[in-house]
Order: sequence, then structure tokens, then C-alpha cells
Amino acid sequence: MYAFEISGIKVKVCFSFFAVVCLTCLLGADSGKMLIMLACCALHECGHLAAMLLCSRKPTELTLYGGGIKLTPCKKLNSFGGDAFILASGCAVNFLLAFVSCLLIGRLTFFAQVNLLLGGFNLIPTGFLDGGRLIGLIFGDSKARIIKTIFAILIASLAATAIFFGGVSVSLLCVLAYMCLSIFAA
Repeated sequence: MYAFEISGIKVKVCFSFFAVVCLTCLLGADSGKMLIMLACCALHECGHLAAMLLCSRKPTELTLYGGGIKLTPCKKLNSFGGDAFILASGCAVNFLLAFVSCLLIGRLTFFAQVNLLLGGFNLIPTGFLDGGRLIGLIFGDSKARIIKTIFAILIASLAATAIFFGGVSVSLLCVLAYMCLSIFAA
């Protein structure tokens, strides 16, 4: 891991980030599309950053890892509304960018598709995504665990159905398995 500091924010770049990017390129991903995907991830985090700054919370850490980009705010607690605003802002930016892109270009572009997918994916109620953290904020830890467990069972059922009918990619199954394991491990 490579780490440095910019304006009091610790920046970490993990080997896994470059490994995923390189592996994706080696497996035939278009480098232009890869840049669009990385830009959409960065814009998602910029949404969180803007909300943090509006709520007078400075980020303490920015991490680039195999799962994407993670922005960690300071531990100072905000109000319920402020925390919810910060958590929802990344997805809101993705949905707004997709909408504006479709409005300006007149069709669903790759940029818009990636933003819709990224915004929707981050709303999934698992512990480490924005949706899981929002569920915990709204319902509290005990009720959130029940909701996350029900969601994990639904994901496992979806994966089993997809395997049975043969209509799913290996990468999607890996993501679903990882999500189920992370929910049950938490």
C-alpha cells in the first residue's frame, strides 16, 4: 500500500486497486470505458465530499482499493439529517449525472448507464455500501441487521435461481456471493 497526505487527508492507494484495473484491461475491457467508470466512481465520492464540506465535516482518509474508492469522514457526529445527506449524496450525484446526460444527448449513453448502475449498486443495503449505512442510520443496528439478513437471503435466492436457469455471469455470482458473505459475517 502506498500512502501520503494532502491537506491533512490521508490518501491510501492499495495494490488491489491497480490489480483490478489491470486485470479488467487484460480481460478485454475498453480503456476508454474503464476511464469513464473510474470517473463515475470519483464523481460519486465528490458528491460525498461536497456534502461533507456543506455539513462542516472534513474527510480524514481517501482510499483507492480493489472495490473502488472510499472516502472516510471525521468521526464528528452530525445530525441525523446531516449524516443521511452525506450518505445519500454520492448516489444522488450519480442519478443526477445520468439524468443530465440523457437529457443533453437524448439517449442512454454508457456514461449514464454506469452512473445508474453505480448509484443503484451503492444503495444496496449491505454494511459497507451507502445503502447499508443508511439503513443502519434510519432503523438502528438491531433492525438494520434483520433487514440486511432478509436482503442477503433474497440475494442468495436470486443467485440460486440464476444458477438453476443458467442465466448469470460468473462475475455477478462472485459479487452476489461476496455480498451475502459480508452481510452474514458482520
